[in-house]
Amino acid sequence: MDTAELATREIYWNIPPSYKAWMYALFAAALCAFAAGLARQASFVAAGGGPGRLRELLRPGLQWRAFFSTVLFTGKALRDGRTAVFHSLIFYGFVVLWIATDLVAIHADTPFKIYRGWTYIVVSFFADAAGIAMLAGIALAWRRRYVERPAHLSAARPRQEMFMYGMLVALVVLGYALESIRIFGTGMPEGEARWSPVGWALALGVGALPVSDEGLGLSYRVLWLVHMANTMLFVAVVPWTKFSHIVLLPLAALVSPRGGGAVLAPMDFGDGERETFGLGRLSELTPKNRLDLLSCVECGRCSLACPALRAGKDLDPKTVVTKLRDLAFGARRSGGARADADIWEAGIYKDNELDACTTCGACMEECPAGIGHVPLIMEAKRYKALTLGRLPPKAADAVRKIQVNGNPWGVAAEERLKWADGLDVPVAEPGGRRVDYLYYVGCAGAFDPANQKVARDVVALLRKAGVDFAVMGKTEKCNGDPVRRFGDEYAFAELAVENIAHMNRYSFGKVVTHCPHCLHTIGKEYAGFEGGGFEVVHHTRLLADLVSSGRLEPARPQEGAVTFHDPCYLGRHHGEYAAPREVLGSVPGLELREMEESKDRSLCCGMGGGNMWYELPEGEELAAGRLEGAAGTGAPRVATACSYCMINFRSSKSRARGAEDLGIDDVASILARSVL
Repeated sequence: MDTAELATREIYWNIPPSYKAWMYALFAAALCAFAAGLARQASFVAAGGGPGRLRELLRPGLQWRAFFSTVLFTGKALRDGRTAVFHSLIFYGFVVLWIATDLVAIHADTPFKIYRGWTYIVVSFFADAAGIAMLAGIALAWRRRYVERPAHLSAARPRQEMFMYGMLVALVVLGYALESIRIFGTGMPEGEARWSPVGWALALGVGALPVSDEGLGLSYRVLWLVHMANTMLFVAVVPWTKFSHIVLLPLAALVSPRGGGAVLAPMDFGDGERETFGLGRLSELTPKNRLDLLSCVECGRCSLACPALRAGKDLDPKTVVTKLRDLAFGARRSGGARADADIWEAGIYKDNELDACTTCGACMEECPAGIGHVPLIMEAKRYKALTLGRLPPKAADAVRKIQVNGNPWGVAAEERLKWADGLDVPVAEPGGRRVDYLYYVGCAGAFDPANQKVARDVVALLRKAGVDFAVMGKTEKCNGDPVRRFGDEYAFAELAVENIAHMNRYSFGKVVTHCPHCLHTIGKEYAGFEGGGFEVVHHTRLLADLVSSGRLEPARPQEGAVTFHDPCYLGRHHGEYAAPREVLGSVPGLELREMEESKDRSLCCGMGGGNMWYELPEGEELAAGRLEGAAGTGAPRVATACSYCMINFRSSKSRARGAEDLGIDDVASILARSVL
């Protein structure tokens, strides 16, 4: 018979039967500790409310693809190239050793003798390689965290990482030590040199040690006991330490909504007994919020991605989570799962820290744990605005102007349609004929000169394509995006209800918007209010479809290069990266040069989250860094698809190095020059 077919090894070599009994007794104890840890975590997520509250996590639209991606391929851990290397080495090395351990247990303690022949050869070889991979990965991770010590990797409890590394190293090193003694003690079987190369090499060293056979046997039994106890300790501590991310991150991936991180639920202002609104106490955290607090592994991906932090603002999305987590954990230690505390009395947040958030979603895009930083920040801003009455003065002024004039500039409502003078734009009539598209121009399109030109270009293109559309005219009002981002939910709800009722007076198929913030608010957030279920498209998507169908034909060459800036609310929050590029790619002679940070890694211009209407004294302008990146492509023009980006880039380019002469265009205007 072929030697390979006979290949196997004695599982409990040199181990007394009593040791096996101890192993299974410890395994049972470890499983009990594991279950107790999971129950403790579940109780924290449910805030002591039981399974009923946990079911709140299982909302419709569970992300099964993200779940399996995390389980099988570590999910978003691979988005960073360097981290992907060492994390993959550790993860896949651990998985291989786990499979090998399971096969050994099946072979030893069940009737299925599967750990022999080619199964043994293949598994043994890959287990040897997996150990080396894990040690290499741990060494790279250790160097990054403790030698290079980047600021974003700072941790509230740094010894937890050391404990994790120590446990994993011990598992591998003890495994190799046992393997080498066994190979030497069983007479150096020839085949082991090929399918257990690391153990074989170490066994050669064992043979050189001045130790008797009895001493080696005793050493093997002691090491076996230590290795077994270390393994059982590992099982026991998983849900009690940062190892819990093995369980929590797949769950977080499953229940974290894709592209819905900036969508807020309406508040119930009809409860006359309610005295506060927004996130003021730990008891007001949702189960998803609490899962986020548990899931954070302090990797700092959100910190690296945050444009506000990069510009020197007070905001760090990681510490927004960890400060709240530490407050909640402290309360739990003193009062159990139902323990409560006042977040604002604890003083963990500063006003400017929260107000600096542009709600761009970069933190959530990068987070491997699916944490909802933006909803957490927005709920805290709601409390700050509604309960504490603390709004930036200019934000409060913008709210007042919207309430009085229907726009944050405070321009008289009668002037809202002046942008269309001479165009004979069709204006929808209540109860009038049905149109295919209701063009919601937005406040910037109505009152900002640069965006007025974009609106006129969109109208010209729609007419050229024979699109049946109409505008709301002087009756159009601000959709409330900045008001909701300020945290003034009460004023937003009034606007939303009024606008929804007004829009429902018209007969139309879809709403087309110029600004992604209008797209988001009308298309996603109005859906939380009665009658607010509108189908909304961005003008770049409509234009791209008109070009692809032949209804618009770009013919006039636009020679030169352009770089495109992905607006946060069009890209990350709506997943639309293709349409603007399809439009630009259809223009003859135009060369598109991508910035280094583009698409889902695009940097925010800085105007989201209400920051369009107030300024914070800390740090630099976010737009300056973005424009410098645009200038670095060598393209003389930047294409945008957002009203806020247009305004901010035009006003900021003189203060950005190398960007003083950049042209700022909307995608629609570039297309119009080629079509019209």
